[in-house]
Order: sequence, then C-alpha cells, then structure tokens
Amino acid sequence: MQLVNYIDRQRIIFLEATDINSALQEMVDASRNKINKPANFLEALINREELMSTGFGFGIAYPHAKTVDIDEFFVTIGISKSGIDWKSFDQKDAQLIFMIGGPDGQQDVYLKLLAGLSSFLKNSQLHDQLTNFCEDIDSFYQFIVEKLKQ
Repeated sequence: MQLVNYIDRQRIIFLEATDINSALQEMVDASRNKINKPANFLEALINREELMSTGFGFGIAYPHAKTVDIDEFFVTIGISKSGIDWKSFDQKDAQLIFMIGGPDGQQDVYLKLLAGLSSFLKNSQLHDQLTNFCEDIDSFYQFIVEKLKQ
C-alpha cells in the first residue's frame, strides 16, 4: 500500500477558511466524488476533532474519519497560506492539512494510512520544502508524488 495512490491532484485545494470546521467543510466539498453522504463524514470529522485534535504540529494537521458512507480510502490536501489554529501541541497554526477518509470496517488499511502519513510528515526538512511549494498546486502535487515514491 502506497500513500501516493490515495492522493489526487483534484483533491488538493487552497483553503479560504480561518477555523477548523470551515476548513473541514471546504475539504469535504472538494472530496464529494468520494463520499456518498458528505454531511455524515463532516460530522464524523468534527466529532474526531472534539475528541482530540489532529494537529500534528510543525504547521501540519491530519484530520481523519471512517464512515459507512465512503467506499474507498482517499486523501484530500488543504493548503492554508495564513494558517489555521488546529490546537497543535506546538501551538503552530496548520498550513498543510492532510484529510483521510475511508470506509468503516477497514481498520488495517486505515491504520497503515495514518502511520504512513505520520512517517512521511515527521521529517522537519520536508515540512519546509512542502511549505515552499504552497504557491502552486501543480508544483506541490508533483513534489509530493516524487517524495512519496522515494
């Protein structure tokens, strides 16, 4: 299982949101072709955030949820130029938000995706490089695909 297989250029967006719930709404809207009932998935994401923040730190967040309303796993990436307070441990606003959605009942794939994303994003040098590509979605997509294939 490769993380790159779950990322699509069409699901990388610039966010206008200034808060978590609005950012999640924008990302769910960008993922509508992957979600049978977007309102249910949005509610699951918000409930997950209320349970515990998915702010990874270093300007990154990775909200995630599984519901019966999703047929296959996907990753949607939101880029916030101004940053969003995602209640991260380091108090840094999130500029890169990697949202994972997936079907309920597939815990193994879900955990592998979360672990793969965490492993990929823990490289602080990569954070700076990703942030440098935030001006252009096509360049950002090419860069992330290249790094994920290494």
